[in-house]
Amino acid sequence: MASESPVVSVRIARRSEDCPFTNPSVTFELRAGETIWLRGASGAGKSFCCMHLAGLATLPGASVEAEWDPSIPIAQRIGFLFQKGVLLDSLNLAENIALALRASGEPHPQAAIDGMLEAVGLSGATDGVKMPGQLSGGMLRRAALAQILAQRKRLIILDEPFVGLDPPVAVEVVKLIRSVASARGVAMVLVSHLEPLAKELGPSRQIHLERARPEDCTALARPTRLSRLPFAARTLSRLKDYLFYSMPLIVCAFGATGAAVSMLLADMLRRVDIVAIVAGFLQKYLKGNPALPMVLSLVDRIVKANEAEAKRKLYAMALGSVFTIELGPLLTALLLAGRIGGSYAGDVSMMAATNQIDLLAILGVPALMWTFAPSLLAALIAAPILTAVGTAVALCVGGFVGGPSGFDLIDTEYYWSEVRETTFKRHPGAHLLKWAPLVNMYRSIGFMLATMVIAQVCARWQKRAQPRHVPLIITSAVVLSCLAVLLLDWGFSQMYVRLDDTHLVAATDPSALYQEEGGADDPNLEANLEASPEEQQAAYADYYASTEYTSSGAPAPEDAAPSYTTDELDVDGDNDEL
Repeated sequence: MASESPVVSVRIARRSEDCPFTNPSVTFELRAGETIWLRGASGAGKSFCCMHLAGLATLPGASVEAEWDPSIPIAQRIGFLFQKGVLLDSLNLAENIALALRASGEPHPQAAIDGMLEAVGLSGATDGVKMPGQLSGGMLRRAALAQILAQRKRLIILDEPFVGLDPPVAVEVVKLIRSVASARGVAMVLVSHLEPLAKELGPSRQIHLERARPEDCTALARPTRLSRLPFAARTLSRLKDYLFYSMPLIVCAFGATGAAVSMLLADMLRRVDIVAIVAGFLQKYLKGNPALPMVLSLVDRIVKANEAEAKRKLYAMALGSVFTIELGPLLTALLLAGRIGGSYAGDVSMMAATNQIDLLAILGVPALMWTFAPSLLAALIAAPILTAVGTAVALCVGGFVGGPSGFDLIDTEYYWSEVRETTFKRHPGAHLLKWAPLVNMYRSIGFMLATMVIAQVCARWQKRAQPRHVPLIITSAVVLSCLAVLLLDWGFSQMYVRLDDTHLVAATDPSALYQEEGGADDPNLEANLEASPEEQQAAYADYYASTEYTSSGAPAPEDAAPSYTTDELDVDGDNDEL
């Protein structure tokens, strides 16, 4: 028998045309053990009203007031039995019940879990270990009801509890609900189109909602476009997704990476003292040679005259080569392993979990042609474009960092001249596969091909995937793709360095290398690197001891006069005669 004090009093008033029903107002009270049946056509707002009461949505165009019995704790007010029943897919049945008990602060020993399951006609020993995907429709409804009862809810909303059930199973569910309501004094709001079964619950009152609009959820409808079906249209749709939604990620990532690399390189070049480095080598190999002070003086003048030019050239060459050949394709591939590979693996695995792949097989549509082929083609087109854009962004940032507004290491015009020389010019004798733009392209395509193949394998590895498997499938696809990209990058790098031995800078380029006349012909300067330091030092000493120098410090030509030998030079270190 219903108690005197209502569990909840509800007043709903229509405020605008956005309200899904035309009723000016809807009011009702629910007492323990009572059931109210909300009726009406689809789209009249029955489920919306219930979702609003449960705090899961907001009823549009209406004001809703619910006054609860103050003696009922908030955590015990309302439970919701969703259509077809809903449990956490990652937990088995017993764990779902334990979670409900734990969330409500109740003890959750195995005996309590088994008791809840037995109250709805299930066995803790045989049914408790089953996953939600293994339960039939009737068992799923029972399990969801047990979860609600575990939290001692005082009001239960039954949203189409009989949908999809066979008549005998539906009758059993009706009996179970009536038994629970009677034994526990639970109030219920029923939403159902199945009149015979709804009447079996013995509702104390029926409320009919008049639909305001002829269509349900028109805002979510999508116009029919048969042009979406062909292969080319699906490929274009994927390409737009992969290209335009990935572009902000690529631009930001390469902007940050370009700034970091160029700042480190510019700072290093600014700090390094080439004269000191060269002098250190000379002092090591010419130790004790009387010509050492003069040689150091020559080196100081020659290196200082060309140091700034060499650093500028090195800065532009390093950034152009590193980003075009290595960092550009690699960074893009690692980013797209998650953005494209992960999203594709998740999409296909969810299709498998919801039987859409099976539907394609029944329809006679090859699943690979529907999912993999258009995605692969779109990804192979998008990857080199995104790589080129990212590389360009990094080089632009490098020009700014090294330019007058940054470290003031190089002027903008010279920077771009050297970058174009390094990036786009194919050097004589160099293998075609070492041409920087081609390297940038074939690396990005190779990385993306590996990413998509791995994503496809991961997505279809689980033959009967469940929704709970999807996160693991996505993670596996991303991790394995990144590992494959790193392995391929090593292989591409090995191939690149072994193709030929051409140099980026020709020795005859005067802006790249300054050399005193006659220095290139000196056999002692090309001494065997395998010789001992003592042998190399002796070779250098013999060369400088036999060389005549002009008063300017340069090696004297044979017909030059006057000339000085090392014996005539001051070797005491004070350079008074020089």
